[in-house]
Amino acid sequence: MRCQIILAKAQLLLEGKPGEMSTQINLQMVDLDSTASAFLTAYIEAKAKVKEWEEKADIARAQVEAAMGDCEVGLVNGREAVRWTTVESNRIDTKKIRELLPPEMVAAIEVTSVSRRFSIVSED
Repeated sequence: MRCQIILAKAQLLLEGKPGEMSTQINLQMVDLDSTASAFLTAYIEAKAKVKEWEEKADIARAQVEAAMGDCEVGLVNGREAVRWTTVESNRIDTKKIRELLPPEMVAAIEVTSVSRRFSIVSED
């Protein structure tokens, strides 16, 4: 695939000081053929559908979570259908560990977080 190099000059204006700073940007561009263009259109449409379905899934999940309350297992017709379990993990703040390199300090910056895991139970 051939790329055409386009030189674009961008003039950046600083407030009260026009023309003080400028930069040159090199862009590589290509004209997409009809096949690639069709795939691009399909991608854009699919992403819009994904977003729509993600919103529907978020609403449905919130309703199931509300119905479950503090319970960790949800049943449908007497069978386990969903788990919403509490998960605890320990994490290290990497910025602090870089600042406090000595091993004795690692324990001082360890943070425990608690969350819940939502998972669908397969029928296998």
